[in-house]
Amino acid sequence: MLIFWVILTGSISWENITVGSLVAALASFLFYDMFFRVSSIHLPLREYFLRLTLILFFIPVFVYETFMSSLKIARYTFQPSPTFSPGIIKVKTHLKNVTGIAILANLITLTPGTLTLDFDLSERCFLVHCIDVFTEQEVELHRTTMGRFERWIGRIFQKWKY
Repeated sequence: MLIFWVILTGSISWENITVGSLVAALASFLFYDMFFRVSSIHLPLREYFLRLTLILFFIPVFVYETFMSSLKIARYTFQPSPTFSPGIIKVKTHLKNVTGIAILANLITLTPGTLTLDFDLSERCFLVHCIDVFTEQEVELHRTTMGRFERWIGRIFQKWKY
C-alpha cells in the first residue's frame, strides 16, 4: 500500500513516506479481518503484529526463491537447444486452513517454472507442473522449496481451521 501511495502522490519524500506508512498501517489494522478471511476471529493486538512480522520476514524468502527460479528459467531461455524435461509432481501439504492452502497454491504458481494444477482434498496434495524434472534430485529441490513456503504459511495461519 505504501508503494501505491507513493505512486499516487507522485514524489518520494520523507513526508509522503511517513504519511503513507501511517495510512497503510491504519488500513491494515482496520481491515485485517478481510485479509485473513476470518471475520469471526478477532486477534489480540500482539498476535496481529506477530503475524504481520512473519509476513514481512517471509517476503525476502519468497523474493530469493523467485529470483533463483528466474535465473534457472533464463538459462533455459538462452540455451541454443534447451534441455528441460517438464513433468507433474505431487506435493503433500499439512495445511488445514483454506486461505493458507490458496496462498500456497498462488506462491507455487508465482515461482517461475512451476504451475499449480490442482489440489486433491482427499490426499491433501497439490499437483504441480514443473519445467524441469530430469532427476529425483530436481523433484526433491522443488518439494523442498514448496515445503519452505508451506512452513512459513503454516506459521502465519497456524491457529485457523477455516
